[in-house]
Amino acid sequence: MSDREYWLWISSVEFLYFEKLKKLIEQFKSVKNIYCANKKQLMIKGGLSDKEITSLDESKKRFSPEQYIKNLEKNNIQFVCIEDKNYPKRLFPYNHKPYFLFYKGKLPDDSLPIVAMVGARACSGYGRNMAKSLARGLSENNVQIISGMARGIDTYSGLGALEGKAPAFAVLGCGADICYPTENIELYEDILNNGGIISEYPPGSPPLAWHFPQRNRIISGLSDKVIVIEAKEKSGSLITVEWALEQGKDILAVPGRAGDRLSDGCNRLIKNGAGMVTCVEDILEELKYVVFNKLYLNDAVEKTLEKDFLLLYSELSLQPKNIYELIETTGLKYERLVEMLLQLQLRGLIEQPSYNCYSRLN
Repeated sequence: MSDREYWLWISSVEFLYFEKLKKLIEQFKSVKNIYCANKKQLMIKGGLSDKEITSLDESKKRFSPEQYIKNLEKNNIQFVCIEDKNYPKRLFPYNHKPYFLFYKGKLPDDSLPIVAMVGARACSGYGRNMAKSLARGLSENNVQIISGMARGIDTYSGLGALEGKAPAFAVLGCGADICYPTENIELYEDILNNGGIISEYPPGSPPLAWHFPQRNRIISGLSDKVIVIEAKEKSGSLITVEWALEQGKDILAVPGRAGDRLSDGCNRLIKNGAGMVTCVEDILEELKYVVFNKLYLNDAVEKTLEKDFLLLYSELSLQPKNIYELIETTGLKYERLVEMLLQLQLRGLIEQPSYNCYSRLN
């Protein structure tokens, strides 16, 4: 089989959720090596149980690349893995990036800004109106909107985005061929016609509870900013915020009335330093500093270094970091790191507030 067919095979193995797959790939270095490994190797190096090894062997016997591809095409589902050129560049810097994605429609345009919008499922009329109007205003300004297409804020964000001109996207906690929740079937179809439906899980995968926290890292990873609209103190939306903070993304929140449970989470985020959003102009002002497309190197710089630039930029934030800390977190050599930091400074993307310390421009 080809390398791509090995990726297709491993994407079909149901029990290999992300963390387990990550461990296997780290141990065996390639999907082909996993496929060719014997039982002893899978047990000792891979940490798989007898049951899992049996399941893996059975998957090899029943897997047919031709049939698998045919089934994907039948359902208008496309497949992209980390070795493909069209794999989303925004996801590259993260060690928890998905190894592959299934999608219907198209993937987000890497040259345009993307904003993730999340919030309460049981939202208020205020939350619904804010989500819809903010998403519409952003989309009218050519900002792509991405959400999880859940009930509540996600739904109204999607509806607002569709009223603008920019593509809208949804990352699902089930197969891309399944609309969940089912009452959002019209929204599902409209997003599909306008942008794309994305999933880490193979076609037919049900909406299992543990899928949703995992898919949130993809929502935040694909975005430049994360907007939170109505969230309780212990809200599922804050899982996306946690992922975003780990990824170095900026958080913005819509404030609510003091004492309102639906606004406790947002008000807390603002108190802790998140940007406050009262109108679409607040977000557009923040997006002036989104320079992701400038990170795509010009012809004067080797294209092979693109991934390193993205990695370095993702490690920087508004809080200055010492160059030696950046060496440790990026794994880049001192000479190369200095050269790259200078390039980013010349592009107006970062500054050097003190000797050997660097931060993003605010």
